[in-house]
Amino acid sequence: MLSHTSIGVTVSPDAAQNRLPPPAYATSRTLGLTGLCLGTALIIMEANVINVAIPVIRTDLHASLAGGLWAIDAYTLIFAALLLSAGRLGDRIGARRAYLTGLGLFAVASIACAVAPNTGLLVLGRACQGLGAALLAPAPLTLITRIFTVPAERTRAVSVWVSVGGIGFVIGPFVGGLLVDTLGWRSIFLLNIPVAAVTGWLVARHVAEVPLQRVSFDIRGQALVIVGLAAVVWALVESSVAGWLNPAVLTALVGGTAALVVFVAAQYSWARDGRQVLLPPAIIAARPVLAGLLGGATYNFTLYGMLIVYTFNFQQLRGYSALQTGLAFLPLTVAATLASTFLGARFITAFGPRTGLATGMTLSAIGLAPLTVASAPYPLIAAGFCVFSIGMGLSAPSQTLAVMTFAPDRHQNMGSSALNTARQTGGVIGVALLGAVVATDPDRGTLAAIAIAIGMCLMAAATALRLIPREIIRTGTSR
Repeated sequence: MLSHTSIGVTVSPDAAQNRLPPPAYATSRTLGLTGLCLGTALIIMEANVINVAIPVIRTDLHASLAGGLWAIDAYTLIFAALLLSAGRLGDRIGARRAYLTGLGLFAVASIACAVAPNTGLLVLGRACQGLGAALLAPAPLTLITRIFTVPAERTRAVSVWVSVGGIGFVIGPFVGGLLVDTLGWRSIFLLNIPVAAVTGWLVARHVAEVPLQRVSFDIRGQALVIVGLAAVVWALVESSVAGWLNPAVLTALVGGTAALVVFVAAQYSWARDGRQVLLPPAIIAARPVLAGLLGGATYNFTLYGMLIVYTFNFQQLRGYSALQTGLAFLPLTVAATLASTFLGARFITAFGPRTGLATGMTLSAIGLAPLTVASAPYPLIAAGFCVFSIGMGLSAPSQTLAVMTFAPDRHQNMGSSALNTARQTGGVIGVALLGAVVATDPDRGTLAAIAIAIGMCLMAAATALRLIPREIIRTGTSR
């Protein structure tokens, strides 16, 4: 076992195994995996645990509609914008060191959020949380593949890690509602501190560092991503107050979109010149990978967006408390957990990512249909949540398999990072767009917001059918 003070020494898992008797080594690996799962669940839960607290936060801090949305989106925006570069930083300084550094920053930022006296400092604290999450997020998969060297064990470990991360997300509304109604909204952030402390101890004690790699950074590409994504999200959020035709909103929306288009074009140009780029063109040139990335973006767009829409619906139209809102989302939580545990992997193994992604996105669209009626009886809403979650349970592993199967071998790690980035980008835009649509008029806005989500799901399903080969054999090639 390694202490945190030995982080600068590269020690392989095999070497650690030679120093420990087999039972102790197995226990150490399990504890290390537990730490990696806890950290991932923590940063994923943070993306939506605050949703049910927004009305209380707005009242307490005298925040505007836009301020409430920024309290959610500041975290996901920084998380999404920095993921690709953060993964490269982890290669340079070591995955474990990046994990622990990100975890520490996340914990300190959580304290800042908990004591924030106004909306501006809360949003700043949330952005710092996003920076910590971006540093932490790419590391676990790298570390797991080093700890578990036997393919079967590695597959089980990755499955556990993915499942725990998913559970962390879906329990967010319930945990948030429970804390808000019992200890107050600031306790949402204080809860992170003991969890981060236990997580850090487990990883520092039971996870070895991996060999460092010398990689370069695409500073210009990163700047374009930050500027473009921030401008688009700002325009979407501020539209809830200023309106869609406001000159500043239109300017930011057009300018941000242009910056993202320039980013993609520049990646192709710079890659042809042999420069290091954030997003290798070979990744998005592979049509099945492109379908997987769109599926990942749609997954978080609809999930994050639907959660904010129905938080408004439950609290503003139906008068639910924060705890009642969390309980109202429990069918979503239970169905998502069961689908990811018992259905997703089996379905994808039997039918492949093409059918899995198309079926999952179609089911999610069907599940969203009853949610378009803002005044629908709750049992109908709960049934929609369940069908939606089953679809998400099929979509999640399909996206990963499509990307990792068809990404060029030399870009496997970047393919994984690109999928995470696509998901988080979809999430931040989903909250900003659908949140803005519903914020000013929760009744009529619910129909428009959920209709947009349904359209995204159907587009992702059609893209999967068009771009992903019909059948995948076990070697990972199509036939």
